[in-house]
Amino acid sequence: MKRISIDFSPFKKYPDYRWLYAGQFISFFGSMITYVAIPYQMYHLTKSSTMVGSIGIIQLLTLIIFGTLGGTWADIYNRKKLMIGASLVGACGNLGLIIFSYTDSHSTALLIFLAALMSMAKALERPSLEAITQQIIAKEDFALISPLGTLKSNAGFIVGPAVGGILIASVGIISTYFIDLLTFIISIFCVLKVKFDTRPSSKVPSKKIREHFYSIKEGLSYAWKNPVLMGSYVVDILSMTFAFPTTLFPALAYGVANQSLLGWYYSSPAIGGLVAVLFSGWTYRVIHHGKSITWCAALWCLGILGFAFTFGSIWGFIFLALAGLFDSYSGVFRSTLWNELIDSHFRGRLAAVEMISYTCGPLIGGSLMGIMADQLGKKTALGMGGAMGVVVVFVVGIKIKSFWNYRSIHQNSVS
Repeated sequence: MKRISIDFSPFKKYPDYRWLYAGQFISFFGSMITYVAIPYQMYHLTKSSTMVGSIGIIQLLTLIIFGTLGGTWADIYNRKKLMIGASLVGACGNLGLIIFSYTDSHSTALLIFLAALMSMAKALERPSLEAITQQIIAKEDFALISPLGTLKSNAGFIVGPAVGGILIASVGIISTYFIDLLTFIISIFCVLKVKFDTRPSSKVPSKKIREHFYSIKEGLSYAWKNPVLMGSYVVDILSMTFAFPTTLFPALAYGVANQSLLGWYYSSPAIGGLVAVLFSGWTYRVIHHGKSITWCAALWCLGILGFAFTFGSIWGFIFLALAGLFDSYSGVFRSTLWNELIDSHFRGRLAAVEMISYTCGPLIGGSLMGIMADQLGKKTALGMGGAMGVVVVFVVGIKIKSFWNYRSIHQNSVS
């Protein structure tokens, strides 16, 4: 009988992965609380969706700079130590948000700076996390851990924003940020419990700073020369650039004076994503990853198109959930494809490229959506973005033929 549900056996098989996963699960939960709180605080100060979107532009620049640097360091230095250092940076940023809120500051520039600091921590941490995971897990189990990673993300996206919205409404913004600070401490403890030797298997030259930049260039060149990898990046970026609605969530919740509703707007896509991952057993047997990623990206855009005409009703949350369901399946297929195709020597640097690819679309898209909504209205902005996204994703996905026709290297026969 073929398995249709998620497989949790890697937790038993790989104890270090279990600790790593637990720490990241808790940390991501806290990060999602802050993910809701910072845009809400910006909208509270400015009443502008454009200003909410401006946070995304600064975060994007931060991710590009420190993501590529973090990816290079992950292929040079001890990856566990890098993760701990990144968590300390995030904790400092969180402490700054607590002080900012306690002093009742109205400086939008300072708030954007603190958001960038939190983004910097994520950018430095993520490549090391992906590289450690590839070290710990055997190649034949890569398809099993992809849904587990997506499960972590979706569970965090469901619980974190929902709790964040409730906390903002009930105990205030300061306590909300403090809880995220605690999750960083727990995450550091869990990373310290990992016993696996997390040093890179082969060392990249690191004596001079110019060698760092050469290493970054080498990683980008590796990705650029592989059209299958580039296709997986570009299709996802386009779907999010045209149809990413989260910038409008503070305005939607603020408009009905219901702060707790804010979290559910953020959580709805993750609810659909969680359903997708829990019933992801069939994805282990999929071999046409290029076609699958393209279809899922287009269906995300279609879900946002439906949301454009139904937000404010229960159907709006349903369409967001459906969009999240297909985005999660896309993430599963992309993760498996990346682990199959990328050589271990480049894994840290390519993890940085991956992080930039799946975050720059939402950050750019969120900024554009905020500007369009302030100029044209929320419904028009969402509708135009969703419709254009469906068309562009299919055109580009099919145009990159080697990506569209890609077949999995390791066909998995999980039963």
